[in-house]
Amino acid sequence: MKVVLFGATGKSGLLVISRALAMGHHVTAFVRNPGRLHIQHERLTVMQGNLTEKDKIKAVIQGQDAVISLLGPSGMGACEELTIGMQFIVAAMQMNRVQRLIAISTASAVDPLDGFSFSFWLATHAVKLLQRSAWNYFVQTADLIRNSGLDWALVRLGMLSDKDVSTPPALGYVGSKQIRLFSQSRNTLADFLVEQLNDTTWIKKAPAISNQG
Repeated sequence: MKVVLFGATGKSGLLVISRALAMGHHVTAFVRNPGRLHIQHERLTVMQGNLTEKDKIKAVIQGQDAVISLLGPSGMGACEELTIGMQFIVAAMQMNRVQRLIAISTASAVDPLDGFSFSFWLATHAVKLLQRSAWNYFVQTADLIRNSGLDWALVRLGMLSDKDVSTPPALGYVGSKQIRLFSQSRNTLADFLVEQLNDTTWIKKAPAISNQG
């Protein structure tokens, strides 16, 4: 399968590239700074561009089978470029009839199947109060994706860690006992995201994910 990856040069993005290549996929990484991507492979293509470059996003998505987005705020900065980028990604997918979109999100993007969890409630309200731009990004892009008509999956995360965890993730919705805020390793996230390229279980759904307790 031919897949475009946005957010490829972060820790999780590099793991997704490695997993996807290991599973035989052809990967195109859309990156601002190609110098940060040190993986070389015959099935890896690197395209330099910014999220505000509509034509480049349209070009990189044309002819692909799927898109994986690891885009998300870092620090306290504004998120306008990220929001614009996701708008361009969705529009380019619609125009090029690329249906499969797998994107990360957070519990700020509330799902109707969510229950109550004090830890998640506290975390999302803290983000809303202290990092309003980040909160707006996840809420707005979740609405955009849900209304896109694409075969989307929103994979909602808690706090990521670099632990090397080999067990499958716990999947469900906020409020489920198995979904924990402070327990999600990058390697199990990467495995799950790549598995979604061939798994229809979570199409048009927004599972919360964490490592098993």
